[in-house]
Amino acid sequence: MSTPASPLRDVPARIEGVAIVAVGVLWLVVAGLIAVVIRMQVPNPTELLRDVADRRAVWIASNVVLIVQAAALATGSTRLARLGGPGGPAVRGVLGIAAGALVGSGVVHGVLGAHLASKVTPAPLGETLVLDTELTHAIGDTFWFVGVGALVAATALVTLERGRSDRWLAWVGAGAVVFNLLQFGWFFDHVFGLFAGPGTALQAGWFVLVGVAVLRSD
Repeated sequence: MSTPASPLRDVPARIEGVAIVAVGVLWLVVAGLIAVVIRMQVPNPTELLRDVADRRAVWIASNVVLIVQAAALATGSTRLARLGGPGGPAVRGVLGIAAGALVGSGVVHGVLGAHLASKVTPAPLGETLVLDTELTHAIGDTFWFVGVGALVAATALVTLERGRSDRWLAWVGAGAVVFNLLQFGWFFDHVFGLFAGPGTALQAGWFVLVGVAVLRSD
């Protein structure tokens, strides 16, 4: 006589699915809050500091949400690794890097909002404050791009494994990889920051598609 499966055994999978969907939703929330602060523009570090000073609460909130998103990513990483098939260990590894890097970005950029922006006055910014801002933003952006790069790697690995049986996942995943890689042109010309919008939307959509698929298969 077989023993009925315990409902508790289904909870982890459901939690993983919800966590993966949450990663996508929170990714959009982070992008939306940042867009409000920078007014849909691509500011240099000095301009960014003044933007952050004007909307400190929104900026700090965006980085808090980023840290929460990293926690959701870590929660769903085991299921995402399984979806990566033979590439599962690599998926798990890069997702660990992504979660840690995004937390680092949130913490460092949060310092910019909570500490440096509080020193902004209507007068021209002092040289020391400008240098501190440039260094802080550079460190925060380094964490950010490491996180994005790791997400691109995980997305590519899972999409290659699962995309053959899910056309939507294949197209959205491929788009997320391409547009997010184009973001790295930022290091050569800041205009490449414009690719962050579609890259973020596609990446968020990809996580939602994967999370919903996990919940439906549960």
